[in-house]
Amino acid sequence: MNLYRYLILSIGLLCCHEQGIAQIKAVTGYIYDSQTRQPIAGVILSSMADKQIGLSDARGYFEISADQPEHQVKALMVGYKTQVIKIRKTESSLNVQLDADALNLNEVKIAGYNENKTIRESAGSVSVITSKDLSRGSAVSLQPALNGIPGVRMDQSTLSEARISIRGNGVRAAYGIRNVKIYVNEIPVTEADGTTRIEALDVNSIGRAEVIKGPASSIYGAGTGGVINFQMQRSPYQEQSIEASGLAGAYGLHRLATTYRNGGDKVNSYVSYGWQEYEGYRQHSKDMRRFLTGNFQLFPSDRRIITLLLNRTTQYSQIPGSLTLDQVQADPLQANATNLDKAAGRYQTWTRIGLGQQYHFNDQFSNSTSVFTYFYDLNHPLPYAYIRNFYQSYGGRTKFSYDPEFGILPTRFTVGAEFNEGLTKGAQYVNNKGTEGAMNANVDYRNTNYSLFYQSETSLGSKTTLTLGLSYNSLNYDVKDYLKTNQTGVKKFNPQASPRIALSHNFSEALSLHTSVSSGFSPPSSSEVKNVDGSINPMLQAEKGWNYEMNAKGNLFKSRLAYDLAVFKLDMKGELIAQSVQQGITIYNNSGKTSHDGAELALSYQLFREGDRHEIINLRPFAAVTYSDFKFKDYKTLNAQGVITATYDDNKLTGVAPWVVNAGIDLETRTGVYFYGNYFFSDKLPLNDANSAYNGSYQVLNAKIGYKRQFAKCLEANVYAGLDNILNESYSSIVSLNAVGFNGAQSPFYSPSPRRNGYGGLNLKYIF
Repeated sequence: MNLYRYLILSIGLLCCHEQGIAQIKAVTGYIYDSQTRQPIAGVILSSMADKQIGLSDARGYFEISADQPEHQVKALMVGYKTQVIKIRKTESSLNVQLDADALNLNEVKIAGYNENKTIRESAGSVSVITSKDLSRGSAVSLQPALNGIPGVRMDQSTLSEARISIRGNGVRAAYGIRNVKIYVNEIPVTEADGTTRIEALDVNSIGRAEVIKGPASSIYGAGTGGVINFQMQRSPYQEQSIEASGLAGAYGLHRLATTYRNGGDKVNSYVSYGWQEYEGYRQHSKDMRRFLTGNFQLFPSDRRIITLLLNRTTQYSQIPGSLTLDQVQADPLQANATNLDKAAGRYQTWTRIGLGQQYHFNDQFSNSTSVFTYFYDLNHPLPYAYIRNFYQSYGGRTKFSYDPEFGILPTRFTVGAEFNEGLTKGAQYVNNKGTEGAMNANVDYRNTNYSLFYQSETSLGSKTTLTLGLSYNSLNYDVKDYLKTNQTGVKKFNPQASPRIALSHNFSEALSLHTSVSSGFSPPSSSEVKNVDGSINPMLQAEKGWNYEMNAKGNLFKSRLAYDLAVFKLDMKGELIAQSVQQGITIYNNSGKTSHDGAELALSYQLFREGDRHEIINLRPFAAVTYSDFKFKDYKTLNAQGVITATYDDNKLTGVAPWVVNAGIDLETRTGVYFYGNYFFSDKLPLNDANSAYNGSYQVLNAKIGYKRQFAKCLEANVYAGLDNILNESYSSIVSLNAVGFNGAQSPFYSPSPRRNGYGGLNLKYIF
């Protein structure tokens, strides 16, 4: 009996001891930016009573005492939304993911230059778009959000056509996007020949975008305009939910989508399927899309993060074409007669698969690597041809970062490489009213590029940083023509070395000054390297530019006013000049020099914010102002024989408005009512190199009002309605630059944009 009592007592004491251990067991973890996966240092962990109980270090690592079986902890960091962390007895290792606060973007950590610094600390013009910026409108286009960044311009009339330019670079693209490098989750979307199409991206699945303005070739390869890094949405930390959303609007706009989110410590999952249709503002401008996006983040250990991206999109779009001024005045809803007769359109299916890994060998040495494959099939009737293409690319990007922890002049080194190879199997036919006729071309392109890059950031003092960068880039096109074998050949471009030097000094939160000098280049695409007879032009080379820039950034008036001012000078030489030699045939020559001098200012002011304990939790006016003094310096048009046919020295740069203003106001209340208003002004701009025709200035006013509320603990609803082009302006956002009317006809410059139109939607989220 005594032995029995002894055993019972011993077991009881042992249980008490184990329970005590469980109660005092430390909870550890890491804190990351939810979109860029960068570790965040300086995050304060506090109890719900606002008592500090932990702090994240340079690796994002933190440790707190779990002295209760289950409790909550707040994670606070300027530039990020406050995150309430639920800690349970069974959890001892966390991977906390913080979402950027759209109200304090100057303090958000960015991945752009691989420096893990805030926008305010980064040397260079970098802007961030969040999912909130995208949702200020109907969220079926990137145009409103991108046009809210000074120096960035997205032109679009129908959903099938879009052109993005940064500081005038890319505005002359005949189709798609040129001179701007685009990534999704660090995977290149830009094809090997420098062209990009972004229709495959579902706007609603984008979580964030970082926009680097000006040449970033020292770490991203080709692109004189800049870089756009898109990050697909990730699930909010510790949320498991399913959401259904619906949207309906003018001109036959319909959209339905379903999204599943699970923001766990070991796996973060985001899966979305969307269906969207738009009858179009003009005749023959219908657009239909199907989106499937899967974005996954895995935390197998405290050293490793694995990411997986799956994206498949189907698009069926009609192309109405450009109109002359007389046609616009007669009926802006009509389609170009040739486009209508030839049933011009773009019908394609994209598939993109990317796998990435971040690995920290130790506190000093880390690596980030991604591999991808990307393919699509294209069925593309055009006014003068019928094109069928199959495209497939594969490649990868890797970068190593090393901090030797020097006692004097601490320096962090980054080296890396990027490889991209694309194969296009293309056939061209006579377009017989939207059906294939006789084959007139059968050409394969194998385009290969790679870049090697180096960067170092040296602390010259506690507040001063020197950045040095250099990349070496190679590109070649291997063309195989099955019908005209004499035009088979290889076009190798001269390798390009692109340096960058930047110096930044952080005086205080109110002022950070930055200056930089960088070089960039943009090679011609595979479709631009041909002579008039279809053979490869051996003389054609990449456009080159030098960018000189100064930035001032900071926060004033207790961080309520955020500003970002940039003054720059970009000198381009060897610009590609297009010459239409006959209908459907355009040739290019390196015969231009231009100067891009400009200034950009972004401002936002928080009149009210959540911490003010006011019924209005956010009242924020903002503005983005762009001034562009862009001119031709040495600009000549050559014909097919290389003879100068026109000189345009000192003319204004085609397609660039001298002044662009984007302004707006955000209002959010504790009751859930919100209002977003936006005003956009574009100055008149020249439509041709001769500056003999102009697109007039225009202004667009948009507004959206909604109500968002969480009912009980499991249901969240968001109902909204919006009105675009409230002033009912008649304008053309996207124009066909240097359009030529053959046989004495007017030039078809204009693609009319929608007049006043409205939309409304409902989102319902069930939280498990």
